[in-house]
Amino acid sequence: MIGAPRLLKTLARVVARSRADATSVCAHASTRRVFRFAYGGIHQDLIQEEVSVTVTVRRGRRVGIATVDTLDPPSLGRCVTTALDLAAHAPTQTDLAPLPPSNRLRTRADYDPRTVGLSAVHAVHAIQRLVHVCRGVGAELAGSLLNGEDELAVATSAGTSCYAASTVAGAKLVTMYRALSGYTSGVARRFNRLDLEVLLERALRQCLHRQDPVTLPLGAYEVILEPEAVAELLDWLGSIAFGAKALQERISFLAGRIGEPLMSRELTVYDDATESKTLRMPFDYEGVPKRRVLLIDRGRAAGVVYDSLYAQRVGASSTGHAMWPGEVEGPLPMHLAIRPGRRAAAELIRRCRRGLLIPRVHYVNGLLNPREALMTGLLREGAFLIEHGKLVAPVTTMRFTQSLLEAFRQVRGISRERRAVADPSSGLGCSLVPTLHLGQFHFTGRSSSNQDTA
Repeated sequence: MIGAPRLLKTLARVVARSRADATSVCAHASTRRVFRFAYGGIHQDLIQEEVSVTVTVRRGRRVGIATVDTLDPPSLGRCVTTALDLAAHAPTQTDLAPLPPSNRLRTRADYDPRTVGLSAVHAVHAIQRLVHVCRGVGAELAGSLLNGEDELAVATSAGTSCYAASTVAGAKLVTMYRALSGYTSGVARRFNRLDLEVLLERALRQCLHRQDPVTLPLGAYEVILEPEAVAELLDWLGSIAFGAKALQERISFLAGRIGEPLMSRELTVYDDATESKTLRMPFDYEGVPKRRVLLIDRGRAAGVVYDSLYAQRVGASSTGHAMWPGEVEGPLPMHLAIRPGRRAAAELIRRCRRGLLIPRVHYVNGLLNPREALMTGLLREGAFLIEHGKLVAPVTTMRFTQSLLEAFRQVRGISRERRAVADPSSGLGCSLVPTLHLGQFHFTGRSSSNQDTA
């Protein structure tokens, strides 16, 4: 761990030595220890340590950005020089926003020394227990288990000095039984909150079935989307609709529709990086405190997230959603959430007459028609046919092509349980989502690995 005193002092020196009209420095340091395992053995024990520092300078209305992967003072000095040189040759920008006002924040609220100090012996024993359970039911196990820490710091010539330290633990489990496989993932700020046995049970439920997968006719089905599937689709909505750039360029389906009913009244979507159940992040990459932003309010289009630049363009204020310097997609939500419902997830399945249980989707393309949130993708492990509220048989891989606006108008149920879904290798973004029961989802093709390819 670098620590707040050293990291902030280093960034402050960079700011002080810059000859630019305005300077901003952003640093992210991370450490990850990863155990990867398959077929009863651990085949990789890897420790990754990274640091990235980006310097943004302004000369008049010109901007230069340079990045270096070390805290070595001479290298940081060369990074500043490079940024200044780039600014001297950059095109003039007509609508630069001033640096955000001074903000000073220090937090270690999400830092757990025991998670960082997790011993290899403890991790190996945890993996061995999971392998033992799998072999007891005739299944094989593969996956990864990791723990690590993150430090994020921002310093600017406007007086901002922010630092946050956090830890993360995560697991990805793939179970294999005969021709079927199951998958689940878990993430938490503290390793002792990562219930590996519950995760394994979830993955085994997807594959412990003696019936071979059935091939269903293409068409529209009711669907039960479990949290990992919901999170993948919601992340796509975040990138194509819930950022200020997409709204101002009228790519977002929210453009010209703020206040209009677009989805079911049952659905409320928001972004909140301060919620304790998610992987919290107290400020953005400009050093602006993050705010809770309502995006869909009981089905109605409510708003988008802003950084300083896009907020200035419409006379608003930043919501604390600036991305890493140089990011061209504009401000984006990184902690999307859906308000929980009132039913248990198991009850949603029992209420489904004939449909599909979908734990996970992949190869999603959300750019087919962003104005209607038209997306396509494939089912993955654990998809099951539901008939009269019971799981009947696993199904072969199918491709969906579906407008999420249309699908989210037909919400038949939302679970009261929610799960945090994230890539634990990152640790700086997270979704907090329930299980969704939707009235209709269109399936238009099959995987090329299936026999009846369409």
